[in-house]
Amino acid sequence: MEDLGKDARLFGQDFILYKNALDLLFQRHLIITSNIANQNTPGYKSKDLSFEPYLKSIIEENKVRGRKIELSRTHPTHLPSPYPPPPKPTVFYETTAFGPDGNSVNIDNEMIKLSENALRYRATTQFVSSKFEEIKSTLERIRP
Repeated sequence: MEDLGKDARLFGQDFILYKNALDLLFQRHLIITSNIANQNTPGYKSKDLSFEPYLKSIIEENKVRGRKIELSRTHPTHLPSPYPPPPKPTVFYETTAFGPDGNSVNIDNEMIKLSENALRYRATTQFVSSKFEEIKSTLERIRP
């Protein structure tokens, strides 16, 4: 993950959470649309992205220790970070086959997931937009 230290200082700690959430929601959108595109592909297994544990770990990390410090090892003999890395978002496959051809895509479920994901994405972008509006408003007040 890229260094977001400057962004966090400028926009606040929650900016990191929003940025990660938007990235993950976009990845999930791509996976869901791939499932929909493959609804008639024999043997295709529906996929989804499990990212709630990842986002929860970021929130908990910020509550407990403040901003998480990422340590990087520039040489193999350097000591590793004492903190365990957060759980990464994982792609998992549906195991239930709905069709006689072994395809596990249920178009109704996929459309529900797509709508839910779009709603989450829209809500998150509204939070980010409100942050930028606050900054803009503050700058306009202090400008001569």
